[in-house]
Amino acid sequence: MLAILAYVGALVGGGSYFSMRAERGDRELPVYVVGGERMAAGAEIYRRGADGKPFTYPPFAAVPFVPLAGASAAWQPILWFAINLHLLLGILAVLHFWAVRPSPGRAPPRLLWFWVLTLLVGGHHVASVFSNQSHDLVVAILVVLTARAWSLGSASAGVWAGAGAAIKATPLIFLGLFGARLRIAPLAALIATAAVLSLLPDWLFPRADGHSWVVAWFDVNLRGLEVGGTASADGAWNAHSYLNQSLSGAFTRLFTPPVITGDFVDETAMLVDLGPAGCKVATLASEVAVLALLVLCARRGARAVAANADRRATQRTVGFGEVAAFACGMVLLSPQSSKAHFCIWLLPAAFLADRLTRGPRDRLLWPLVIGALVLGPLMTKGIVGSGVGNFMLARGNVAVSTLLLLLATLRALWTEPTTRDSERAQP
Repeated sequence: MLAILAYVGALVGGGSYFSMRAERGDRELPVYVVGGERMAAGAEIYRRGADGKPFTYPPFAAVPFVPLAGASAAWQPILWFAINLHLLLGILAVLHFWAVRPSPGRAPPRLLWFWVLTLLVGGHHVASVFSNQSHDLVVAILVVLTARAWSLGSASAGVWAGAGAAIKATPLIFLGLFGARLRIAPLAALIATAAVLSLLPDWLFPRADGHSWVVAWFDVNLRGLEVGGTASADGAWNAHSYLNQSLSGAFTRLFTPPVITGDFVDETAMLVDLGPAGCKVATLASEVAVLALLVLCARRGARAVAANADRRATQRTVGFGEVAAFACGMVLLSPQSSKAHFCIWLLPAAFLADRLTRGPRDRLLWPLVIGALVLGPLMTKGIVGSGVGNFMLARGNVAVSTLLLLLATLRALWTEPTTRDSERAQP
């Protein structure tokens, strides 16, 4: 009964609160709803500078908001809160059932400490999803379902990742995981799912001008992006905004002077002026390093599975860790990663919490996780104040925290116990 009352209270209280917040200013939900309305009418959804924030996502991302656009403006934020709440509960349920799995050679699950560590390290940016009314939990639950399927050895991991890629292109990074592990079925499933869902709006809601939604999305939002560059477009993205915590965003702030000033720009953030060419080289080098770390995660995961007698049980552990690592790469390598995008921290946080609470002990793992905690959640403005919080954001603290989580995940995969280790440990 108490659980039911808490659930109803969360729906009513949260819906009312975020409905009031929606009336105060700039939120993401109206962008999605307008995109859905215009798509249903066959009108252009990729507009710049004409009427507020533009819709910049792949065309399939607008499809779920077509029915939501039919609700009144007063009910839209309430319904969207309820949807996001259930998505979050779904994510937590998947993490819970993974955490209670039997794991040969490991201690029994210590659920209290698992959830304390998971929420302490990974829960901070979940609040940003609700306050910004963004759709990042939609992407997050698809990535978490990718992790679940991959940990079970199912090719449906490619379906979930492909659905994520149709909503936001960054989950295409899982092509690298499936390719590095030489798994053709999930690789093909990802490509097929992303392609079908991306083309579906052309069939359901054809454009009035007869052109393709995918082509329009590419022309307006992707054509101007450069390898090693960060997102920059009038009315959409400011290249020097400290809200962008991707590697390219952080390097742009640290190594080039701001061209456009205004909100969310710290003109003192630059460490040294490398110029556009030098900044691009530094950014590309960092991105190649992250890609190398991701490949190492995939290869170490494959080796751990091959080196254990119970391969299915080992895959349940390392498969989750591999997806967690690629989720970190997803936000680091994106041209634009805002704070709400880092709700994906729940995945590496859960994987690392499981390892830290169930062993084996690792003296290097704790410092990496503590470093990620200090530079990430503990640097929130509610703890250190707006001045320090914005100072750290301008210098890419969220990106650095994500990099530490990636390194910690690699460390955990690298030291995954094997059957041969157990045999050598026996007298």
